[in-house]
Amino acid sequence: MTAQVSLSTMWARGHYDDLYEFSCDAASWGYTAIEANAYVTSFDMLERLAAGPLPLLSLHNPIPNEQSSFGIKSYDLNLASLDEDERVEAVSFVKQSILNAARLGALAIVLHMGHVPIGKAMQRQLHDMWHDDMMGSEAYRELQWKIPALRAETEKQHLDRALQTLRDVEPLARDSGVMLGVETRHNIHEFPSIDEAVVMLDETDPDVVGYWHDTGHAATHQRLGYAVHEDWLARYSDRLIGIHLHDLNQERDHQCPGNGEIDWQMIARYLPESAIRVCELGEWNSPEGVQRTPAVLEENGIILPAEAFSAER
Repeated sequence: MTAQVSLSTMWARGHYDDLYEFSCDAASWGYTAIEANAYVTSFDMLERLAAGPLPLLSLHNPIPNEQSSFGIKSYDLNLASLDEDERVEAVSFVKQSILNAARLGALAIVLHMGHVPIGKAMQRQLHDMWHDDMMGSEAYRELQWKIPALRAETEKQHLDRALQTLRDVEPLARDSGVMLGVETRHNIHEFPSIDEAVVMLDETDPDVVGYWHDTGHAATHQRLGYAVHEDWLARYSDRLIGIHLHDLNQERDHQCPGNGEIDWQMIARYLPESAIRVCELGEWNSPEGVQRTPAVLEENGIILPAEAFSAER
């Protein structure tokens, strides 16, 4: 097991203008590395972050999260789009992230592999019904299966585009020595589903493409009545290269570990030592909660205490 644990710049939003200071504070709280996420919207921000005391072990594509030619942030481009112009531009941002990762010594980039564009209104309604304790109702069950049915109408075409995206970026990642992590997503219209993940992993080089588990997203799938959280890990831990660590409570995910319902000791049983561990904490979490998180992860066997790791080595 490792004592290494990263803090995502997700928590920096609203707390830091200068990401150098964010890296300094993270180091003082016991974090050993940083993951750059969509909050990093310019090369200047990225360079200030990289100048800090902690290394960047992973980048969450796209880094930096710049404006696209479609009038939206590059983060919102669809890597599984049937509009080839959009997909190709999205791929260009992935390639930029790969090159930035290689330049900065990061080991991996995290990929959202796109979605079927069915709109967000029904998914918001599903989450609202969850929050209103309506999950046992007939209305909830009807909506719960309406979303996958709509997704199914074009999911094969979009999945083919997502696979083409992986084929397009895999050679550059291989040449750059950067791993690509296919992440568990939050919403049902996004790729991959638990069954689609095996397709993406089977059709890619295991030395380049791996699985990136997200605890809050997988727990949300289970809460909404789709895939069981542990099943993601049981099926794909042999390809797991990284993990986003955050909790899920009745309100939402991206909570500090220990402030929700996730079984962290279950998570620990599946983690290979080599997996990059990233705390992806929403900016609404208190500074005290962020500072406590490494200790909570130690208590649950996610990471070793730093002194035990040093003695073991």
